[in-house]
Amino acid sequence: MTSWRARLRRALAGPAGVAAELAPPVAALLTAALLGLALLAVVGLVGAMLAWAGGPGWWRPVLERLPAHLVPPYAPEDLPPLAMAVLAVACFLFGAGCRLRRRAAPESVDTLLRRVSAWGVVLGLLLASGSLVYADARSIKAAPERRGADGYAEAVRRLGSGEAEVRLAAIHTLRRLARESERDRVTTADVMAAYVREHGSAGQAGRPAADVQTALTVLGSVHDVPDAGRDWVCGCDLARIRVPGAELSGLNLGVAVLTSADLRGARLSGANLDHADLTRADLRGALLDGADLPYAVLFMADLGGADLDGADLHGADLFQTDLGNSSLRRADLRGVDLFQANLRGADLRGADLTGASLNGADLRGADLRTAILRGADLRTAILGDADLKGADLTNAKLSGADLSGAKTGGRTKPSHGSQVVPVGTQ
Repeated sequence: MTSWRARLRRALAGPAGVAAELAPPVAALLTAALLGLALLAVVGLVGAMLAWAGGPGWWRPVLERLPAHLVPPYAPEDLPPLAMAVLAVACFLFGAGCRLRRRAAPESVDTLLRRVSAWGVVLGLLLASGSLVYADARSIKAAPERRGADGYAEAVRRLGSGEAEVRLAAIHTLRRLARESERDRVTTADVMAAYVREHGSAGQAGRPAADVQTALTVLGSVHDVPDAGRDWVCGCDLARIRVPGAELSGLNLGVAVLTSADLRGARLSGANLDHADLTRADLRGALLDGADLPYAVLFMADLGGADLDGADLHGADLFQTDLGNSSLRRADLRGVDLFQANLRGADLRGADLTGASLNGADLRGADLRTAILRGADLRTAILGDADLKGADLTNAKLSGADLSGAKTGGRTKPSHGSQVVPVGTQ
């Protein structure tokens, strides 16, 4: 039976014995780690000397050959493969340090260093392989985006070609890329707008050239894809473009700047021009039937002879706008500002002008049959020879209005409280 003294001696001698037994391997491993760091310092020093000798451009080809995740600046998604690469280098250096330490190690430590060196190399290879696989997976995933970016840049470059066919092909390429990439849609619309501003002019038969017409179609429909709907707005700068006779039917040109634009005879049927700026635009003879123009600015625009049947113009600014001989049948003109506007000979049958401001407007010879003019401001308006049969003038303001020769008929609803009694009506 072992005495308690013997057990105590072993207990007291145990830690020291264990420490004495572990001291050589630990010291050897620490030395191996220091050798690895020294090896790293030597490699870094050699690289710095080569960089100094080769000049500033020496590193460029080297960096171009490295995987993208190893070259700064680093994106958040580069951190996992970068961390694996750093750990792989640490394992390789530790393994190399262990091999160097083996040369001066006693036999009892040599086996440990040999195993640690082998495991360091294996672990380093696994980490390096994982880093490359991770980077390759990201590269494959991003390849379509890179090809799209390269294709986009090439298409924009070809827009400057002297051959119309090349430019037209480039426009079609941009349209396809914009439909595939949501982030390119706004940029594509802006590029197309710049192209139209630069190349827009009347082509054969008074219409834009094929490339200009296609560019207009692209910028007005680039967001017209299933995932975008019609909630977007164009907002393009198309000021002073010259595209008479252009085909713009159904296009989305909301909030577009079309100041002083030449759109004579253009087809804008069903187009969206919500809040568009058409100040001083030339729209003579344009087809705007069914177009959406709420709150559009048409200040001093020329819409002589234009077709605006069924158009939505509520809240639009038509201050001093020329609408002579235009057709506005069943148009929504609620609350519009038609101060001193020219509406001579205009067809306003069935139009809704509720609350509209027609102060000083020229409505001579206008057809206002069945028009709704409730609460409209017609003070000082010129209504000579206008046809008001069946018009609703309830609460309309007619102070100072010229109604000489106006046709009212028996079905016209009078303006209650008006200070003017139509003179010479029939």
